[in-house]
Amino acid sequence: MKSYYAALALVLSLMLVGIYTAHAQQVQLPVYIPAVNVDVRALSANGMPLTKYAIVGLTCAQYNVSGVGGVSVVIPIPSTGSITCTAYAYSFGIYANRTVTLTANESGETIPITLVIPVSGYYVPGIGFVPVGALVAIAVAIVIIIILIVIALIEYSNWRRRRLARLIKPPE
Repeated sequence: MKSYYAALALVLSLMLVGIYTAHAQQVQLPVYIPAVNVDVRALSANGMPLTKYAIVGLTCAQYNVSGVGGVSVVIPIPSTGSITCTAYAYSFGIYANRTVTLTANESGETIPITLVIPVSGYYVPGIGFVPVGALVAIAVAIVIIIILIVIALIEYSNWRRRRLARLIKPPE
């Protein structure tokens, strides 16, 4: 029985040595690739951020990234030379773009790109960014509703007057 325990202990110790050796061989060496963090954001004509209202993207060589409101992406750059990227934004039917050339000298930096989309509007608390066209449409709709309410009240007043007149003086 003692030889059984000795053999089991030997097998377990060999397995532990194998595990430690396999783990020690997985040394990770840092590899530095020149890269630039590109941050693309969209603003309206009056400087309001279009966080929920613009589709923003960045197209570089084989990279094509897009998102809503903004994009932040790390782009690897060739160690010699440069890479040309196009940042674009689309909101309320209007498109804006800008071309940027990234070089290895900018490695490790964050390049902010701000695209101004020529839509004007206002920030309404509780609602968010509302373009001027939508504000005008809302104002016209409110005026039409008020006019319809006034017409309905005038007609109700006339109907009531005629009804009371019939009660006071019945028709002959």
